[in-house]
Amino acid sequence: MPSLREDLVSGWPTLDRRDDERLARSLARSGEHVLSGPPPGDATAPFQAAGTFQAADTDALARLVDAYAARLFDYCHALLRDQEQAARALHAALLAAYAHAGRLSDPASFRAWLYALARNECLRRLRDPRRPAERREAAEVEDVFLDDAERTRRLATRRLVHAALGDLRGPERESLDLLLRHGLEASEVGAVLDLPPARADELIRQARHRLDEALAVAVIARTGRDDCPEVAAITGSAVGEAPLPPAAVRRLSRHIEACPVCRERRSRTVSTTRLLQVLPIALMPADLRPAVLSAASDPARFDRLPAAADRAEPFDEDGWPVSLDGSGSGDGEDEARRQPPRFWPALAAAAAVLLIVGVGFLLMPGSSGGTNANGTPHPSGSSEADPSDTPDSSSGPSETPSPTRSGSPSPTVSSTSPPPRSPSPAHRSPRPVVSHSTPPPEPSHTVPAGRLAVSPGSCALSAQKTECPVTVVAIGGPVTWSVGAASPLSASGGGTLHAGGTGHATITLTACDASGSGTVSFTPGGSVSVSWTCQ
Repeated sequence: MPSLREDLVSGWPTLDRRDDERLARSLARSGEHVLSGPPPGDATAPFQAAGTFQAADTDALARLVDAYAARLFDYCHALLRDQEQAARALHAALLAAYAHAGRLSDPASFRAWLYALARNECLRRLRDPRRPAERREAAEVEDVFLDDAERTRRLATRRLVHAALGDLRGPERESLDLLLRHGLEASEVGAVLDLPPARADELIRQARHRLDEALAVAVIARTGRDDCPEVAAITGSAVGEAPLPPAAVRRLSRHIEACPVCRERRSRTVSTTRLLQVLPIALMPADLRPAVLSAASDPARFDRLPAAADRAEPFDEDGWPVSLDGSGSGDGEDEARRQPPRFWPALAAAAAVLLIVGVGFLLMPGSSGGTNANGTPHPSGSSEADPSDTPDSSSGPSETPSPTRSGSPSPTVSSTSPPPRSPSPAHRSPRPVVSHSTPPPEPSHTVPAGRLAVSPGSCALSAQKTECPVTVVAIGGPVTWSVGAASPLSASGGGTLHAGGTGHATITLTACDASGSGTVSFTPGGSVSVSWTCQ
């Protein structure tokens, strides 16, 4: 029986791998009878001959439905975004699993095998030209223990996660969903997506890096305004109200790289795993379970079982369903890499929404926020960086998002040689230990010159409001600063700041004869655009 402990991400019951294997073997024994089918022209014959054995068949299928139907429906719904289509796909996949479980050579891979069957059924429907254009999404599983405040916060957090996930490529979104919400291992994710283990590992690392980066930048946009006025100057009034423009997100990310104050904040990251907890879980229709069971036990509906079994063909020599993505050419992946990167728009949208949510998902410095690409937890105190976490050149800045966005997966093309079908732990060579044959050089005692960050970047004055306070911060080293202005403006302030030190200036409208605008300049760098309105 499945464990009663709930999965930390999805809330589904945690399934023991040994239960998976027992269920696979039970279904395999059932399949020996199911695959034989009824004699031609006699739909009732197998039921008359089976006797008590037929009840055992139905029991195995019922245990499969009870263990996996809810989570598989959520997965199908994520791909199809339609309740009826997802229910039909899952109905067919469960019947196919019932019929073909005996073909699976390794029962240990049963979980990934189920998801591969369900995915093929979804892809088949996505490619069907008769697929209805109208979508009706399923209701979500409600958490009755949430109060109004928690529910509001959860909805805001969902907007954050959807904004960040929405600009990842289809395979990236799907890999994170399978890994973090559905609890598959990285090797199993690769098997479901028809990818070799190394490529699946790379896909997962890249997807997690992009999400983690988006969320970390969003946290700095929300919490770094007081400590670093340049953050406020970059984000401006858009914070908390609308997504930052991609150019602003690009500036903010560059600023973080150069700013020691913000870099320190960046070491506190956001838990991708915990954020994914708030994504809605699609509610499986109540009539799906009896419909699946009756298709395998009701003589009047027996034709549905062999139809589903036939549609799931072909299978390879290991009993694995041949992926509908499996052209083996690699063109799909090359095309995906040629598409305009969507990283920066994702950061922009995520940064805006997190400002509404707050910082409830912050972790301690060095924490990766959950599991690594293999699904194992990272030590919370580790700060060791994996070189593979660095994004490739395809992740570079892009001011323009791709013109099409879809919640359905982008087909992931397999390699020319079929990947191994039995999920197994990924084998990595140990990280090299760097040793120094000579003592490291003494650190330089030269103090680098800093630069001045000025905030806000603009002020609006009037006859009623004649003063504008300005905050300056020394970034990267000590700074000696001053400020100057031309009539009808004046400015006061100046001095020397240590690295990270804060100073203040005041811009004053000394006369208001006519409306106008001007610029107040700071030395060694920075300016404030000032406008004034006179009645």
